[in-house]
Amino acid sequence: MRKRVLFPRTARVVLRRLALMIPLLLAITLLSFGMMRLAGSDVVLQRMESTGTVLSQQALDDARAQLGLDRPFWQQYLHWLCGVLRGDMGVSYVSGQEVFSAIVQRLPATLLLASLAVAMTVVIALPLGILAAVCRGRAIDWLLRAASFVGGSLPNFFVALVLMYLFAIRLRLLPVISTGVNLTSALLPALTLAIAMSARYLRQVRAAVLEELARPYVAGALARGVPFCRVLWGSVLRSALGTLLTLLALSIGSLLGGTAIVESIFLWDGVGKLAVDAIQMRDYPIIQAYVMWMAILYSVLNLVTDLVSPLLDPRLRAGEAPA
Repeated sequence: MRKRVLFPRTARVVLRRLALMIPLLLAITLLSFGMMRLAGSDVVLQRMESTGTVLSQQALDDARAQLGLDRPFWQQYLHWLCGVLRGDMGVSYVSGQEVFSAIVQRLPATLLLASLAVAMTVVIALPLGILAAVCRGRAIDWLLRAASFVGGSLPNFFVALVLMYLFAIRLRLLPVISTGVNLTSALLPALTLAIAMSARYLRQVRAAVLEELARPYVAGALARGVPFCRVLWGSVLRSALGTLLTLLALSIGSLLGGTAIVESIFLWDGVGKLAVDAIQMRDYPIIQAYVMWMAILYSVLNLVTDLVSPLLDPRLRAGEAPA
């Protein structure tokens, strides 16, 4: 009976989210399209400045006309939108490569970096967050919380420079910059991302575990003589899994889209570095595809999290059944 009730509600959630995704994507792409036009320059001027060549006004106008930049804003946006609806994301103004091929070519590097950073975050934040919750109010708790505040306040570029100095220059264990899409080159940028995320999620894991430890079922289990470790690993962490899963899904989304600075520092040839280079050169098709990719990614990850959470937490399924 519960399965028959749960499935239609799940289908309604999926359809509602997909319906909301369409105007959301339109608004985000329109906003990014307009903001790039307000930057005060275009790809023609950027290319001229980077190469040091001087072109006449007629040559500049001809180059803009060839790229369609001489048309009004709305015509440019509608032309791009119609192309996307046909499955054509356009061609890069700088490299002449198809935008879809350029993103797909660099996507494995970003996926490798994000996966490694998430794995490091789980290994660091989960046990330390549990330890801080179990040792609440003790010296180890204060030490871990202080370290998390310090780690969360450090910008990624500073952490990257410190790690490069320690592991690449002083110890000579890892390369300073990327030498290709491989595990060795990915360790430093992944650790840079994981330090900031671990500092943030350590506190959230601690808060989630403390919330579960304060519930009556924990006191009841301990009063019946159930070992604390069994209660912690068998009940508390399982109940807090929904919150931790949501945090993990959001971190994956932020990593896949927020690695741009770190990728640029380590010259990691991923989607983030591609977007930074496109912004510098005003390569509008690449920027628009990156923005749309990020919006879809966050929407899909949030939807998957909402669908998976009831399967992991029986309390959420119980709350859904009457609906």
